[in-house]
Amino acid sequence: MAEDTVREEEMEEEEYEPLILMFATERCAYPCADVAGLSKISYPPNIRLIRVRCCLMVSPDLVLEAFRKGVDGIIIGTCYPPDCAFKEGVERTRERMKKLAPKLREMGIEIDRLRVEAICSVCTNVFKQVTEEMTEILKLLGPTPYAEERMRLRKEKGAG
Repeated sequence: MAEDTVREEEMEEEEYEPLILMFATERCAYPCADVAGLSKISYPPNIRLIRVRCCLMVSPDLVLEAFRKGVDGIIIGTCYPPDCAFKEGVERTRERMKKLAPKLREMGIEIDRLRVEAICSVCTNVFKQVTEEMTEILKLLGPTPYAEERMRLRKEKGAG
C-alpha cells in the first residue's frame, strides 16, 4: 500500500506543469517570443504571454491578483535598461517588484516565483533559458497554495 502512495506521488510530480505568466514588453521581450516561435526554437509550452507597452504597466496589484488566481510563476520580460523607451522603467519595475517580497511571503508565495528579466528582441537564447529555468524552479517548488483556485476557475469556465 505504501508503494502505491509513493507511485501516485511520483506520477503527480511528473504531471505537474507550472503555469507561468510572462508580461512581455512590446519592444523587446514580446518580439523575442515571436522570433523564437518563427525560428522553431522550443521553449516550455506552459508559458502564457501578455504583451505590455512597458514593464511599468505591470502593477504590483496585478502580480498579486495573478498569484491569487493560481498562476505558479510570473516573469516580467523587460527591455534592456539602455533600450527602455521610458528611461527608468526597468529599474523602477525591479524596485516595485522587490517591495512585493513581504506580501508574497504573507501569501505563502516564494519570491523565486517572481522574476524580472531583460530580454532583447532577438535574444532567443535568453528567452529560452529564462523560461526553462523558471519552469524547473517552479517544478521544484510545486504548486502554489492558490493552485486549487486555478482548477476551480478552469472547471467553471468549462461548465459555463
